[in-house]
Amino acid sequence: MARSDESGKREVIALAKPIQSPDNAGTQEAQWLKYELQDRELDLEIQCQAMQDILGELEESRNRYAALYDFAPVGYVTFDDRACIREINLTGAALFGMERSRLLGMPMAVFVDKDSCKKFFDHLRSCRLTGKRVTTELKLASPNAAVTDAQLISMQLLNTSGHDLQYRTIIADTTERKFMEKEISRMDRLHLVGEMAAGIAHEIRNPMTTVRGFLQFFMQKKEFIQYNAQLDLMISELDRANSIITEYLSLARNKPVNQSQQSLNAIIETLLPLMESDALLKGMLIVTELSDDIPDVWLDVQEMRQLLLNFSRNGLEAMLPGGQLTVGTFAENEQVVLFIQDQGIGIPPELQQKLGTPFLTTKENGTGLGLPICYSIAHRHNAKINVKTGNSGTTFMVKFSPP
Repeated sequence: MARSDESGKREVIALAKPIQSPDNAGTQEAQWLKYELQDRELDLEIQCQAMQDILGELEESRNRYAALYDFAPVGYVTFDDRACIREINLTGAALFGMERSRLLGMPMAVFVDKDSCKKFFDHLRSCRLTGKRVTTELKLASPNAAVTDAQLISMQLLNTSGHDLQYRTIIADTTERKFMEKEISRMDRLHLVGEMAAGIAHEIRNPMTTVRGFLQFFMQKKEFIQYNAQLDLMISELDRANSIITEYLSLARNKPVNQSQQSLNAIIETLLPLMESDALLKGMLIVTELSDDIPDVWLDVQEMRQLLLNFSRNGLEAMLPGGQLTVGTFAENEQVVLFIQDQGIGIPPELQQKLGTPFLTTKENGTGLGLPICYSIAHRHNAKINVKTGNSGTTFMVKFSPP
């Protein structure tokens, strides 16, 4: 609309120009120059307006690009040939736990875990030598942030003269992805063991039942009285083998569950005499810290009893005589939380990432199935298990989400 008005102005100016005559040639020439000057001024105004429109569009486009760059889901970083940070977006600065202005000029090695430093420099070297995109997995360890798993994707960048080597790098936080991969792998192993057990349990239990029946029959015969101790030992070993098979079956993915709304506190209180008996035999104490304001949860009572017994027995075995095991409940962010806290020496770092793996045990006579069964039960109840461990003890927390 503005441009139509400007065209109209030009027409008015053109129509207003007087017809020249010999008498007033000098005056007419001055008038012509005046009108030409006005026409040029109008052209300049139009061009200036067009330039302002273009600059506005460019500024808007630049702002959109800057927002996409700064708030991208990954970190964008440019390194110089000394592996110092030249540019970085806000997401990358958040990964390092520092303000962007403070990061500029700092060496990237400061933010790489010491065990991953060689990986990082090999990454840049490979990028420089091949001239191709290079991908590397390593760990970041910023002074102001926790250790995180990260993936680096880099390409070298040369200016037009072929000098001033730089590296354009994408940094993605892969901590959650790796955690999910480990969880999926662990659950797949649990399910595989459970399915194998379900497939062979029937074939194994039938002959075991027959053997156990004959052993009990022989124990009643007078001529075998002298062998009763040995026969009793064989029966107990058969029972132990049968209990191990039962544990394997608890790992099955398609194990049926009978869930209903239950009071977690009531289940704990019912099982408490049995847990206290186990503790007294070892010279230890069990205390409860049960919250009164937790809602009922959809639970399979038998599976919850098994989970509680497994966790409590693990906790008792982790402590010396005189230790105290605490079993409690509380509500947190619409979740009901069950916790079992011991006063042992904690879980070694090399085992913390492997918790829940079948057959992993530090006990001389352990099967390594107690914790895997707990993880399987939690999975079937849509619950998650968190672990806090240290020199003063270990706490297992089972968090039940609402249905």
